Amino acid sequence: MPLKNKKIVISGGPGSGKTTLIDLLNKNGFDCIEELSRGIIQNAREEGEDNFFTSQPIIFSEQVWQGRRRQYETANSKSCNHQKPYVFFDRGLHDVVAYLECLAISYDPNRFDLTKYNYDLALLLPPWKAIYTTDNERKESFEEAEKLYFYIKKTYQNQRIPIIEIPFQSPEARISTLLQYLDHGKNA
Repeated sequence: MPLKNKKIVISGGPGSGKTTLIDLLNKNGFDCIEELSRGIIQNAREEGEDNFFTSQPIIFSEQVWQGRRRQYETANSKSCNHQKPYVFFDRGLHDVVAYLECLAISYDPNRFDLTKYNYDLALLLPPWKAIYTTDNERKESFEEAEKLYFYIKKTYQNQRIPIIEIPFQSPEARISTLLQYLDHGKNA
């Protein structure tokens, strides 16, 4: 049986440094899958929708879900790089459910069935006030980001996906912490 890449999702509240880590991992030759919700938000804004998630949370979530599902399936079909056997995701399918639950939005759990999608590890970045900023796509306050982080962590825990939390450090130190953890796991 051929080796499969380990699927590692990098998640956390908005503005916690996820994309910076993905970019650094990508520059270091790791296979990375970028966040797609910003593109969906930008496309909706071009069509006159200022805050697509707030105005149509289920439609927005379905679009994000479908995109992330395709990303997940693409990662399953990639051949394994024996030197770097990981695929890193900037957010995962579970984040869709976490956002809906955080904001108490009713949804059909059959449409967002997490049991079909398992990550080998969730790397969670806690909210970090010192680096937090809002922008055209990230409109949440820092307090909202903290609440979202709680729901994201809870969602991954409920699906029994192993979690490590990376402390507040420079991006390079966070990458080093992550890679040390992965190297230790390979040799254990």
